[in-house]
Amino acid sequence: MDVVEVAGSCWAQEREDIIMEYEKGHRAGLSEDNGPKAFGGYNNVDHLGIVHETELPPLTAREAKQIRREIGRKSKWVDMLGDWEKYKSSRKLIDRAYKGMPMNIRGPMWSVLLNIEEMKLKNPGRYQIMKEKGKRSSEHIQRIDRDISGTLRKHIFFKDRYGTKQRELLHILLAYEEYNQEVGYCRDLSHIAALFLLYLPEEDAFWALVQLLAS
Repeated sequence: MDVVEVAGSCWAQEREDIIMEYEKGHRAGLSEDNGPKAFGGYNNVDHLGIVHETELPPLTAREAKQIRREIGRKSKWVDMLGDWEKYKSSRKLIDRAYKGMPMNIRGPMWSVLLNIEEMKLKNPGRYQIMKEKGKRSSEHIQRIDRDISGTLRKHIFFKDRYGTKQRELLHILLAYEEYNQEVGYCRDLSHIAALFLLYLPEEDAFWALVQLLAS
């Protein structure tokens, strides 16, 4: 075996070892994820999902009022989703988007804005194929792994090294490397994909990334 073959074999083994760390970490007690969940029950986690070192103080009157306002605004967004053909190109949608989209409506709203279901219908099974191919052939897996280790690490979804959300993020970035070989991988992709993963299931987050970068 010459030097090139030895180097290739070592690289393949290192790639396999990285993948195995995510597989083991995921199986260590973290269940498969199908989207965002409530953060209730954690006294040191704020409404954004950020984990703090100490228990948070009770909500102030101003913060409680803001939460009530957010709940009220959600109903307006739900109404828009229910009559999407009417609102999808409307000034009202633009105005409300500038005011801020309520957190608990971002998943379904991003789904329609980025045509995620249409992309999935046009590409049945393609995400799974690209994800598995990326596990076998990624040229950037070391960089991806390193960047994942520092992505949203104070968020409750991403705080566990090799946990469920980090594993899903790895899958998305490996698949995108296969999908867009001209770009491959660049550092900021990790943070963008992680943001989508806060509100969308894994495959939906992948196609959201694809659509966002294609627009």
